[in-house]
Amino acid sequence: MPALSRPALPILALLGALPLLAACAREAATAPDPGAPPGEIPLVLFEANDALEEDWQKFDVWQNTSFDLVPAGDRIAIRARAKGASGLLARRVSVDPETCPQLEWSWTVEGLPSTADLSSRKAEDMAAAIFVAFGDPGVFSNPDPVPTLRYVWSTSNEPKGTVVASPYFPATLRSVVVRSGPADVGTVVTERRDLLADFEAAFGGEPEDRIEVLALFIDSDHGEEPLEAHFLGARALCIEEPEAPSIFD
Repeated sequence: MPALSRPALPILALLGALPLLAACAREAATAPDPGAPPGEIPLVLFEANDALEEDWQKFDVWQNTSFDLVPAGDRIAIRARAKGASGLLARRVSVDPETCPQLEWSWTVEGLPSTADLSSRKAEDMAAAIFVAFGDPGVFSNPDPVPTLRYVWSTSNEPKGTVVASPYFPATLRSVVVRSGPADVGTVVTERRDLLADFEAAFGGEPEDRIEVLALFIDSDHGEEPLEAHFLGARALCIEEPEAPSIFD
């Protein structure tokens, strides 16, 4: 895969090549992070400062979205923008949710879609979201159904903590509203979620597979309002040293 270039991440082919990137991307996703709370071992899933060296694939769900690199104080952010469009930027990871049950990430949005409704096929827009796929979805242009949590920055219509089944993929995709309303728009905030508790709330059981894919998402293809989100980084926090995946997996 070609290296990423500044100032923009290149528009890539559909995610059909994603399974071929598993070995190198999984290895990159297990880089150490010294800034974890005491007693927790961090597992870096992505860091925008290092995005040039990370393996990403872009997929436009509807029309054209853009993902590029922008300054964010003394750091770098991956900026997602959409107007009448939806798309995601995804990379392979390898996380055992039993060993690494906490997910932490930093993000911000510049506005919210005023007519969004996560339960409606006609209004399922969102300012920003992070997908966490439990299992290997294979080719993203025609993915296999695997249980997936979608952590969403939503409007005040969906209160924080709400779990919503996707109107398009209700059996396998559940939105978890992490931030609701305009209070922190324009401010970088850090979220922390209990992956096992969220999976239980969304699917009524425990995950059977590792987390195989992490994706950044933006969606304004219904209300067609211009949206912008910034993603600075994400990591899993582990209770024991995570197992390094084999390059032959």
